[in-house]
Amino acid sequence: MPARWLLALFIVAGSAHAQDPAVKQCIDRFPPGGARAQCVTPWLDGIVQRQNVAVALEAAEGLVKSGVMNVNDCHIMGHAIGHSSWDKEHDIGRAFGACTNACIQGCMHGSVEAFMIDGPPAETTPARVRVFCDSLKDKIKWRQCLHGLGHGVAYQHRRDVKAAVNACETVGGRLEADLCLGGLWMQWAHFHIHQGTEAYTRLAPKLCDGVDDEHLPECARAVGGGAMFASGHDPKKSKAICNLLPSSQFTDCTRGVDYEVRLIKDGLEGHHHH
Repeated sequence: MPARWLLALFIVAGSAHAQDPAVKQCIDRFPPGGARAQCVTPWLDGIVQRQNVAVALEAAEGLVKSGVMNVNDCHIMGHAIGHSSWDKEHDIGRAFGACTNACIQGCMHGSVEAFMIDGPPAETTPARVRVFCDSLKDKIKWRQCLHGLGHGVAYQHRRDVKAAVNACETVGGRLEADLCLGGLWMQWAHFHIHQGTEAYTRLAPKLCDGVDDEHLPECARAVGGGAMFASGHDPKKSKAICNLLPSSQFTDCTRGVDYEVRLIKDGLEGHHHH
């Protein structure tokens, strides 16, 4: 099927979904950004529970591609769908396996994240989750699993950034640790994106307080990425937020903004990833 026909189908489907009272309420109630994406979580969860993860991810992509949500990225919605997958399966293998590459692999991240939040304590240590990730033969899935592990570590050590960093640093070799840290820093910023642009703007300058010099660049980069999600992927607003950070963090913060711009340009599926 030609790409333009597929896009037309997405637009029709997305527009139909927008007529759902729950979706319309979210669009009417919240501006573009993380808060609007979070608002549709119960609606997406219902699709997962009644149908399946793939259908929910298609619905999320449809909302983005049709323009009805006025957002450029369904990654946050993908995370929520990953949580729903875990809630439905209560088995990390089945929950993760139900995810597709849609929404820049957000479902894969969310399923691991949800498992580490809600799973059996003996099974949700970084070391045990690393064993699960290593069981995945596909390289992209392995990378996304370790990234999701980082999101989970952020939740497990939400009030202690140094403990969170240490958990990732001890999860494996340099590559494994960096993949984990990527998820950790992303989540560290994303804890605040659902509060809206104004709240995120107030919080952003201090999000990397207490982070050691070695990890400060990636923390600042994640703050820039978070600004994009908080603002509904508005690069101008996001860079204005970066401008409020300490001067030593500004360049890395704008790197995070620019990276999100490239991801959106590349599209919602494929081999690119957070």
